[in-house]
Amino acid sequence: MSRSEQKRSVAITLAFFAAAALAASCIGQQWLVSRGQTSIGLVAYNMCEGSECQRVSNFRLITELRKQIEQVREMNKTLPTNKQVAVPRDPWGGFPVVGIITLLAAMLAAGGLVHGALTAIRRRRPEFSIMPTTLAVLGLALAIINGCLVVATKPDMVEDMGVGWTFYLFGAGAVLGLAAVFPLNRQIRPIDEELGAASATMSWGASRDDE
Repeated sequence: MSRSEQKRSVAITLAFFAAAALAASCIGQQWLVSRGQTSIGLVAYNMCEGSECQRVSNFRLITELRKQIEQVREMNKTLPTNKQVAVPRDPWGGFPVVGIITLLAAMLAAGGLVHGALTAIRRRRPEFSIMPTTLAVLGLALAIINGCLVVATKPDMVEDMGVGWTFYLFGAGAVLGLAAVFPLNRQIRPIDEELGAASATMSWGASRDDE
């Protein structure tokens, strides 16, 4: 197998693995987990007691937590100072929003990577209005930023929660996606008739992929 074919195969393989990891991280509910049976995903909060599980949206979770905080404040008004309960910090209203943005951005990145990989498999360089690799880069950038915000802004009242396996899977998918998207771009970028084969890689620096 030539060096060019090896690079093509590696880019395609990385793209598929990255897309699979990103898609799985969107479905998984273990972005944040407690030592018990409580977990938070990108769109929902899950709490299990034995065989019974309750699932509510993250929007509902924030609403309920705010109600609990207000109840604590009202209760403190009836108690002497030395018996008052510490009032938790109000949860950030944008927490559910960044979760949804992360999900949509990750799916956009996964779709761009798969589209680009399938195009490379067919050995085609069609004219795209927007390159699938461009969509993948934009999706990855948005997903990484908002995914980190999901973890950083978890509500204080949801105790003993740490990062779960789904977040680590998302991180692996993001790293693989960044490693795949630029070499994949070289495989599908249209060739300018005047500049020749080198035009397919000009934006990313010198390359011999098409020699």
